[in-house]
Amino acid sequence: MWGLATVEATRVKQATIDDLLERVLDKGIVLSTDLIIGVAGIPLIGISLRAAIASVETMIEYGYMQAWDEELRHYAARELQRKKLALAPGEAIRLDMFGSHWYSDGIYRAWRPGRLYLTDRRLILYRQEPAEVLFQTPLAEIQDLMVNEETYFTGVQRDLLYLSLATGEVVSLYAEDMGGLKGALEEKMAATGRVPAGDFIPFLRDSEISVVIKERTVADGKMWYQAPNAGIHGPTWRPGWLYLTVERLLWWSDFDRRVGLEVPLGKIRGISLDTRDLGGFLKNREVLTIVYGNHQGQEEALFSGEMLPQWRRQIKEQVLDYGDLS
Repeated sequence: MWGLATVEATRVKQATIDDLLERVLDKGIVLSTDLIIGVAGIPLIGISLRAAIASVETMIEYGYMQAWDEELRHYAARELQRKKLALAPGEAIRLDMFGSHWYSDGIYRAWRPGRLYLTDRRLILYRQEPAEVLFQTPLAEIQDLMVNEETYFTGVQRDLLYLSLATGEVVSLYAEDMGGLKGALEEKMAATGRVPAGDFIPFLRDSEISVVIKERTVADGKMWYQAPNAGIHGPTWRPGWLYLTVERLLWWSDFDRRVGLEVPLGKIRGISLDTRDLGGFLKNREVLTIVYGNHQGQEEALFSGEMLPQWRRQIKEQVLDYGDLS
């Protein structure tokens, strides 16, 4: 055995590897070696080695590597403090859960995950690594809120929270405990005499699609679209909004908040109504099939929803100037 003040050597001639490993982890070992390297009986190099080998816990217990231990503990404390959400003096966290925020800036559009904190003053989405506040708003800035069920690209239904802020911005959030967060926010709003007004999703969609569509819109309506393969996921039916303009046919994904399909009218080769098995509980449903040309030849776009015969007639009338349809 060995220690900082006293070292007692123990010699065991018959020891196994297990004995050696147990000794290293429990008590530690001391290696003491003196070597002389010579040539033709003439000593040239002398080597004297003294080494202590043990587990880190044993080293620290016997007083070794104290400076290293203290430095490591200080570093860990600094890292924890750096990654900790900074709160204002007196600010208290009421709810803490996993969440994500829909972020859109130019061509970058994505859901950004983190920890969602509801304090008595703010709603904050915080990411620890790298440490960053992804979204925050004072509770006093929330003018309206609503929860709307959306279909994720995997086909799974989940609730999204929409907040209308005093700045005019509408933000989208996902929360692990949506019911708890919605109830807590409504309680905060009620305390200041504010009551959620209702559904403002159409206004959000109109403001976003107006950036994309500059030409005259002929028809629009809610429509399901069979999105093509995405990674490991096969074709998936997703809800959205179909727009027919004087130039294009566009489908807008409410969940992704972007155009998921765009077909110039001059590229449409055929329009038909078919009955297809949509899978799951849907089984045989009427489907609007749009055949259009692209760089790969021809492709189909499948839509399902209400008033499909009217959509078929309206699209055919709009594309007559671009050629015959089947």
